[in-house]
Amino acid sequence: MFSFGRKKKINQDDESIKEIEKVVHKLAQDGNGRIRIVDLEAALQRIDEDNRSKPERKKQVRKFLTSLKPKGDRIDGEKFLQIMLERQKQLKLSFEEIDLNKDGVVDPVELAKAFSRLKIVLKKKDLMKIIEVLDRDKDFNITFSEWQTYFRFAPSTELEASLRSWRRGVQLDTINEQQMPNSYTEKERENGFYVRHFIAGALSGMVSRTVTAPLDRLKIYMQAMGKKKLLTTASTLYGEGGGGVKGIRSFWRGNGIAVFKMTPEMALRQGIFETFRELRGDYDEIIVSPVTNKELFGLGCLSGFIAQTCIYPLEVLKTQAAMRTTGQYSSIMDLIRKLYRSEGWKVFYREYFANSLGVFPDAGIDFALYEYLRRVYREKVT
Repeated sequence: MFSFGRKKKINQDDESIKEIEKVVHKLAQDGNGRIRIVDLEAALQRIDEDNRSKPERKKQVRKFLTSLKPKGDRIDGEKFLQIMLERQKQLKLSFEEIDLNKDGVVDPVELAKAFSRLKIVLKKKDLMKIIEVLDRDKDFNITFSEWQTYFRFAPSTELEASLRSWRRGVQLDTINEQQMPNSYTEKERENGFYVRHFIAGALSGMVSRTVTAPLDRLKIYMQAMGKKKLLTTASTLYGEGGGGVKGIRSFWRGNGIAVFKMTPEMALRQGIFETFRELRGDYDEIIVSPVTNKELFGLGCLSGFIAQTCIYPLEVLKTQAAMRTTGQYSSIMDLIRKLYRSEGWKVFYREYFANSLGVFPDAGIDFALYEYLRRVYREKVT
């Protein structure tokens, strides 16, 4: 027999958690607090009240338990209870976001406003149909007890995901599966997921590189020529340019190969970062543990490392192209051939570690800060 160290933290007024706690106590009889998954699933199905007979609900419970990554055919009872308590807290926050007047219930007007913030406009009859799914006492108001009973095994406890899955759940009850639009298919979501992030990364790389090209050109020129004054260097570049290019165009000299280098780098960074998040489970149908800022930083550093390693030869080519003298290289292929003949393949990773030291933490900070600010913004506007 085992004891639950966090039992006192459970809200005694919360019948839902008390039911689950009772199930866990009853099933954990093997002496070490572990429960057979098949027994837990059957018990959870029995206490699921109005939803127990729905096939998709049974499938949802099964997926939720699978997402906990149990060891073998058993799961630790204490761990399971703690996960359910954490999900309860998250569901409470989501519920309070919709409960605008803080009276403890969500009425149709508040629910319509919540969907409206997601750019989803519902007809009154559709809104009522959605409410009926949760409204067990048929008073057209949703209590937190009804809310968490419906969403406790849902794919996500975040408000936006909950509302969208709720709406889709109603459609699944009333529309034949073969009639569902293709936008709901898993294959299309996966294909769009990878393509979208790689393209977004590539486009952002092209634009950012072109916009900042003059600054990079000034930096390289000042380092190579020993210049110390920015305005003097800018004046020199404007007047001389190099390669037969003068005036304002000289600040974008070599930008073509720079874009050629930056585009795949940013595409790889973004794509690899999102792929790591996918592998971690942050985009799973059921999210038990949302990604933390530390994990975002680590994933960003790792994606930056892989992307930088893959495209570093292009960095070498970009630098050589920016510093070439007139007529030194007839083409990119000529530049590659001459560099290879001078030192072999090692030339393309010359000073790799020194030049890459700042890239790894830069990518980590970039992604972690972006995700943090995006999260803060979404919390403010919703």
